[in-house]
Amino acid sequence: MKKLIFLAIAGILFSLLISNLAFSEMAEVKVGKGTLKIGGILQAGFTLNLEDEGIGPSFSNSFTLNRARFLFWGEIVPGKVKYFVQLDTKVKPAILDYKARFFYIEKTEITVGRFLPNFTLYMPYSTAKLEMINYPLTTSRFAVWRQVGIQTTTKTEYVDFNVGIFNGYPANNFSDDNDAKDFLGRVEFKPPTENAKVTVGGFAWIGSALPKFQGYAVSNPDEKTLEMNRFGGFAKVDYKANDVTLKFRGEFLMASTEKLTSAHVDNVASVDAQAYFGHIGIQPDPRVEFLVRYDFYDPDTDTEDDAISWFTGGVNYYLEGINSMFYLNYIHKIEEGDEVDNDLVVVQVQITF
Repeated sequence: MKKLIFLAIAGILFSLLISNLAFSEMAEVKVGKGTLKIGGILQAGFTLNLEDEGIGPSFSNSFTLNRARFLFWGEIVPGKVKYFVQLDTKVKPAILDYKARFFYIEKTEITVGRFLPNFTLYMPYSTAKLEMINYPLTTSRFAVWRQVGIQTTTKTEYVDFNVGIFNGYPANNFSDDNDAKDFLGRVEFKPPTENAKVTVGGFAWIGSALPKFQGYAVSNPDEKTLEMNRFGGFAKVDYKANDVTLKFRGEFLMASTEKLTSAHVDNVASVDAQAYFGHIGIQPDPRVEFLVRYDFYDPDTDTEDDAISWFTGGVNYYLEGINSMFYLNYIHKIEEGDEVDNDLVVVQVQITF
């Protein structure tokens, strides 16, 4: 019965997507100073949970509104001062990003505001450019998400690098509760190759936060902070042969996080975690792409039977590139120890403008 429901819903969503193929170039909006452009990211779909037992949201089959975002960007000083604002109607407060962008140093952008730092391979991506519906576990389990701070981006022919200072944990903050700040460093190498675009890089996040035990602040007269550090590397390859495009993505991340073992600020233990993924995609036609990804996540490398693995297979159908497309993902989840029957089939329709 569930398969019939899924096939019917997938057919309806696909028909709606085809019937709404209306994409036009954005026009600039008249403003008091500078320029303004408006865009959007609209994503909705259906999640089929293959678990046959249990009740509640984790077991339900449901239609989902994943994102309904509106973007505003433009220039104040041509080529020198730009801005970017992103709103999401699903969250409160609705503002996700605000970036003031300055280009007064050659080959370098200085960004100030609230935004996604250039941390993992996928974290700085627009959600409209994700090849699969979900982020890989290297991002979803360790991302620092939106931060308030400052970041530099320097781009040269063969090397790009970022340096940043941010409020730090907790993620998605608007302000900070301690004087300690978090630091970002990232470098990407772009070797010249024929018929392929290759990027190899690494990143580091050096973080700290006030100690908490079971979610509550503890007495901390000396204002001690706990370390929250992440280190990783990634590779990205797009290879084109005739009309076929092959894609590879891979990433490895290690994390070291200090935590309190009791309500006393001196009782600290360090937890080491890791995650990695490998992603392969083949696009035999501009409209169709087949993808597979393997994710691994271990929240504590000193503890047995707590790691998880995800196999995700997907098909993307592009009606007008990423501006009008259809995702279909099957996610097979494997838990060490007691395995849970919690596989998912997920459909998503995307319109961007």
